[in-house]
Amino acid sequence: MAYTEIRNGTIRVRYKLANGKYSGGVSENPDTGEPWASEDEAREWGRDEEVLIRRGIRQAAQEAELPPTFAEFAWAWYRGLRLQPTTMAKYRSLLENHLLHRFGERRMQIDDWPSEEFDGWEMDMIRVGYERSTAGAARNLLVNVLNASIPRYMHFNPAERRAGTGMKGLRRIEAAARGAKVWPSPLQALLVAERCALLAQHDDVFLQMVTKAWTGLRWSEVSALQPDKLLPADQLLNINQKLYELKGFYLNHPKDGSVRIIDVPPFLWSMLVDQTARARYCHCVPRGERELPRVDGDEAVEWCSARPYLFLSPDGSHFQRGNFGGSVIRPAADGFYPAKKGRYARPALPVLADAAVYGPRPARGRRQVLEGEQHWPGRPTLWKWPRAVAGEVFVPPVGRGTPDWSTWPESERPHLVTWLPLLPGLTPHGLRHGHQTWMDDGGIKKALKVERMGHEDSSIQGRYGHPTPAMRAELVELLQALWENAVAERFKIYPYSAIPLLDAQLAKWRKGTADKVISQISPRDRKRAAS
Repeated sequence: MAYTEIRNGTIRVRYKLANGKYSGGVSENPDTGEPWASEDEAREWGRDEEVLIRRGIRQAAQEAELPPTFAEFAWAWYRGLRLQPTTMAKYRSLLENHLLHRFGERRMQIDDWPSEEFDGWEMDMIRVGYERSTAGAARNLLVNVLNASIPRYMHFNPAERRAGTGMKGLRRIEAAARGAKVWPSPLQALLVAERCALLAQHDDVFLQMVTKAWTGLRWSEVSALQPDKLLPADQLLNINQKLYELKGFYLNHPKDGSVRIIDVPPFLWSMLVDQTARARYCHCVPRGERELPRVDGDEAVEWCSARPYLFLSPDGSHFQRGNFGGSVIRPAADGFYPAKKGRYARPALPVLADAAVYGPRPARGRRQVLEGEQHWPGRPTLWKWPRAVAGEVFVPPVGRGTPDWSTWPESERPHLVTWLPLLPGLTPHGLRHGHQTWMDDGGIKKALKVERMGHEDSSIQGRYGHPTPAMRAELVELLQALWENAVAERFKIYPYSAIPLLDAQLAKWRKGTADKVISQISPRDRKRAAS
């Protein structure tokens, strides 16, 4: 029996189909294309449709008019997207691994999508071991796909999160966690950069991390720096591309089209100019010359192939962000190699370093330790020892591939130390947070901060405000002062460094030729950054 209902002030009629189910609802008169004038008119039309269906007249038409399945609609929606290859890959992964096997066969009609199931589905993903971010991303993508089906197939989105649900306390805790991003003070940024270079066994990493901290660039923008991005006339950096990793490396405009030109303090400009003389060509091979799976969205990007870059790994390849973060940045900041899960699961391990200074390598045998000298903060060893347990005697691990240093002569034995935590939880993006905070604390005007960070200010002040030469000069002076102060603080800890760039800066203090400056990070924020 056909019946009517009113949704959002609109009359619609639902009638029984040949398969015994009710239609998704018709809100317009098919003959006139106008909304129903009354419920009686809609109900009468629905009854006439049921008569035609019972007589078999409408059966073929009804079967032809069935809405598509979610899988059919989702792939059609996906093919029409014009997004970055990394975003396209993320969407494809979520569709194939989470959405299609659950909703793929459902028809795009509102009756097949009860709104009460989606909160439970999202929580079930978390209960079986998925991260909250993964479950949330899958839910968000489902909402996006269903939004695209309105109004043709659905009149509202049943997967939308309802306001006022969930635990208020949990939401506030999650919001606080998102806001509590770890960011470094200038000294901490300098110390992390030094440790990163020692862990990577590559001096260029020091300059790469310092560049990121003192410019606020994104990781993809620092990785894409080439010699021609330096503009010598005004000591500026042209940030007009990024380097992303996805089954290879591709070049494209910076995030959200944030093309910009930024000011560089004198100390960093001098280092970058010297680095251009050491720029190397990467070992990327054009995708056409090797068999790689096609990447959705790659028609809009340019794949990297044998270009000169300022920062590359020792073997001439690009640093992979995930590996670099886990093996270099996190150990440098945390003092521990991150724990691993899965097949090769292990707990977090402290960074074991050798603080001894050695003489020249003899023709035979091991190098001799120089008495009275030490290396700070120590060079990380290739071996990883477990953490000592309080109240238990620590026995150094020995075995195949692990030297038993206790049997070595004292004159050859390494001076083993472990690194203390410097800034636990720091990520590459945390350096960008730090740069913004330094500018905030230094009183830099908002117009220049927004431009430098590659953000967009759509407010009235943002539309009419513009950076001036005086603002830029003030920023350059601030960044130069923060660097000089950080080097001075580092000199107080230890006057030498194994990183040539940093040691050259410390040498000014050893010779008494350094310019003494006053820290321009307030005591309150310096204490917070160190906590």
